Amino acid sequence: MKIAFAILVIILAVLACGCTATAPATPAASAATPAVTATTTIPGVTGIWTGTTVGHSQLEGFREHTSAVYNISAQQGHAFAGTKEYVRADGNKYTENFSGTVSSRGEIFMGDNMGGIADGMMTGPDSMELGYAEDGPDTKAYLLILSRQK
Repeated sequence: MKIAFAILVIILAVLACGCTATAPATPAASAATPAVTATTTIPGVTGIWTGTTVGHSQLEGFREHTSAVYNISAQQGHAFAGTKEYVRADGNKYTENFSGTVSSRGEIFMGDNMGGIADGMMTGPDSMELGYAEDGPDTKAYLLILSRQK
């Protein structure tokens, strides 16, 4: 009986000590979560973007060329659309349609009609870097470094 009484006294003492602390007046602000303001702007991405493409294709091997052209012809808010032109190893020029989005922070995500996906970032008001990947028998991955033409 003495042991049960001693345990009860210890539990009551712990509870009494834990209840004496006061809550802070205001919660601490978290530095990890930036505030979203009403003045956040969406980057404009329309225009002709040209640049360098480097990467690897299962059918064509390692490739590097400077003939990539992305024509972003329409933008409504975060969404945009256009066409891209590129030259393959056979020397022929190909054109594809694409659709994409751009975040207020300049993050870019695009998909094209051949099943390719591009993910990247605006690196300046007139520059972007995109990683591009396509699955299938001719699996490929490329890095595109593009600049908007003035």
